[in-house]
Amino acid sequence: MLSKKIESALNDQLNAETYSAYLYFSMSTYFRSVNLDGFASWMFAQAIEELTHAKKFHDFIFQRGGRATLTQIDGPPVEWDSPESAFQDTLSHEQK
Repeated sequence: MLSKKIESALNDQLNAETYSAYLYFSMSTYFRSVNLDGFASWMFAQAIEELTHAKKFHDFIFQRGGRATLTQIDGPPVEWDSPESAFQDTLSHEQK
């Protein structure tokens, strides 16, 4: 059984992974809109990876008798000044 403190921390991470996927889906959409399909595919793959992380946290919580709690996710940016700016945002996000 998970303590409430650990369950809360795991749920925070579950929601952070879900936001990361949302952000990278948005970046993929941006890259596709400016005809950078390779970058779009890369960011789409990153989004799927983040969803895989979220699923692992979700499953871990339940396997230990906890309850996964999804919270509201803020909308990610939808436009960037340049592809470089989007990748700078990616780096900053990953460093959190």
